[in-house]
Amino acid sequence: MSHYELTPETAHPKARKLLTEDFYWSPIEETGPFGSDDGSDAFYGFREWRMSNKKASPVKFIEELLINWNYPEFNLNELDSSKIRDYISAKTQPGSPDLSDQMPAMMEHFKQMAKEAGKEFDENQFKEIMAAASDSMGGTYLLGIDNAIIAVGFGQFVLEGKIDEDIKVLAQTAIKRELLPVLTDRWDGPYKKTRMEQLNSMLRVIDKMNE
Repeated sequence: MSHYELTPETAHPKARKLLTEDFYWSPIEETGPFGSDDGSDAFYGFREWRMSNKKASPVKFIEELLINWNYPEFNLNELDSSKIRDYISAKTQPGSPDLSDQMPAMMEHFKQMAKEAGKEFDENQFKEIMAAASDSMGGTYLLGIDNAIIAVGFGQFVLEGKIDEDIKVLAQTAIKRELLPVLTDRWDGPYKKTRMEQLNSMLRVIDKMNE
């Protein structure tokens, strides 16, 4: 398989026309559809899966992916803040990774990604992101789930110039969920405003994908 890197130049023309803000294409912008580790893994995994599953729903890939990631079960259509709070407040399960142990390696990884992208690494922003994600493993799982859903929804659009209705609804729900105060309040500092602006931009854009 030839090497593929997602850029505006390698994307569908409809995606180039609609996704005009830089964060949509960033490999390191945490809120961007492909900038988080989970979002990047989900997109490139979906692209490979799609080659042999051309007529299947992208939602099927999401379901398979979350099983492979061994994430605790979560209703992907959930927008009830109390139920979301219960999920993200769940205690770390035995055998779950401790993000604090991984932080030095992750920081080096993000520094390298920034360098390769010709961007400046923002250590304060990185620490804010990690603090939000490290609050509890439940919160980390949910962030990963939503990142994956958004990446696959936007991924279908950048690959095919369209988005199926079922993954579109799931992606809209994931974005709306991440905009709920129960989740936005987990992001401290100035990045919270940036994140909300980018999520709202994605919500507006996804409505226009099949026009």
